[in-house]
Parts: sequence; structure tokens; C-alpha cells
Amino acid sequence: MSTSRRDERVTSRMPLREQVAATMGPDVAKRIKTFQNGAYYVEAGRGAVFLAWLVDLFLVFGLSVGAAVAYYNTSYDAAGASVVFLASLIAVPLLYGWCYANGRGLGALLAGTRLVRAKDGSRIGLAKGGWAMLVRTLGCLVLLIGALSGAGADGGEIRVSIDDRADARLRATGLIRRT
Repeated sequence: MSTSRRDERVTSRMPLREQVAATMGPDVAKRIKTFQNGAYYVEAGRGAVFLAWLVDLFLVFGLSVGAAVAYYNTSYDAAGASVVFLASLIAVPLLYGWCYANGRGLGALLAGTRLVRAKDGSRIGLAKGGWAMLVRTLGCLVLLIGALSGAGADGGEIRVSIDDRADARLRATGLIRRT
């Protein structure tokens, strides 16, 4: 089927998911969600979110371990190195999060995702960037412990990860507008 023929089938009377499936494919159509204000977005896939989280986690833990090893190599104080490691687990995500104010840390850049506010899709901002990264990196420990104990997580979302490229393509189709 030619592209022009496929475009002819897309009409404003069709439901949005069908229009997106016809123009961008069924995978993107399945990931269409709405922000709390009703605006549409393309949710990032689980693999992309996991990759972004993993990269950020390794970066934070790597820098924390590096700081502890550097301290130990200069002072030979194991207790002090432990304190440096634990303090770094708090300080590094907060500092790294300031670079994350636009929703794109190193992990998100590599995965093609963006962290935005679930309320309206706006940027998380400088003030919330550090907090978001702290939760993103150290929250994995809480999730891991919860998963191993069989607990579930059911809470309101404050931030969501969007598929940056698919979301931009969706807006470029003219099927929806950014609010």
C-alpha cells in the first residue's frame, strides 16, 4: 500500500489511535496516553525507560564508588570511605539532577526519552531535577526490595517518561497539538 493511499484513509472521524496506527504504526498507537490535563503524549517503551534508568544508576553508583576509592587511597580510612560513599549516593544524584532539569539526563539522551510532569507534560525544572534524579537512582533499591518482598506500587504519578522522537513525530502529523 502506498503512503498516499494510507494517508487518504486517515480522517478526522477516525479515533486517534486508529489515525496514529495508520500513520505511525501500531506500536506507537498502543503507547498513546494522556497527561492529567487531557493532552496526549507517546509513552516511552519499558525497554527505553529501563535503559535510561540503568545508565543513570551506573553513572551515580560509579561516581560514588570512585569518590570513596579516591578517599580511601589518600587516607586509608575504610570508615571514612564508607561515609564518603553514602554521602555521594545522596549528593551525586542531586547534583546530576540539576543537569536533568530539562528531563534529559545521560540515560534519557541515550534512550531517546524525556522525563516530564504527569500533570501537563511540562519540563520538570531545575528545582525538581535533583529530587527526580535522587528518586530515580535510589528508588531502584526500594523497588528491588519491594519486588523481592512481593509488594506492589500503586501511587499517583508525578513524572512520566515520554518517547521524545515519537512524540515529536506525532505532533508533526497534525493529529494533535501541544497544549
